[in-house]
Amino acid sequence: MPYSDDWPALFRTEHDMLRDTFAAHRLEIEHIGSTAVPGLMARPVIDIAVSVPECDQEVAAQAVVSLGYVDYGYASGRRFARTRDGDVCTHTLLLYRPDDPEMHDQVAFRDVLRRDQRLADAYAALKHGLARRSNSYAAEKTQFIRRVLLEANLH
Repeated sequence: MPYSDDWPALFRTEHDMLRDTFAAHRLEIEHIGSTAVPGLMARPVIDIAVSVPECDQEVAAQAVVSLGYVDYGYASGRRFARTRDGDVCTHTLLLYRPDDPEMHDQVAFRDVLRRDQRLADAYAALKHGLARRSNSYAAEKTQFIRRVLLEANLH
């Protein structure tokens, strides 16, 4: 769907709730994914990356469950949780270990798209085309992301 000006506020609400929940820990909380790039079309799900350096993944997962997230366990080496409004997913939360390069890559890619409208438009066109015709949506998006990060010397 087209970009919504509501997405940053939805992230900020979750950010503040996570910060308060983990008040005893140093957090890095980032709005990632397409909803974090102004003007970029996206599925209307707020993607959030959290690095919690001073507690383990199990403690962090229990804390986010207490906030209404459903813990889906591990996916690609990191803890994965979602919130829903009825049958619709509203937020995806990824709990990263402090040294996980994937979180760095997620944030770096977001920042590149925020700075470069040409790349943001190319990414939007790729996603739109893949969503309509491809079984390899995630793989082809990942190739694009890796290429952008390599070209920007960020990976």
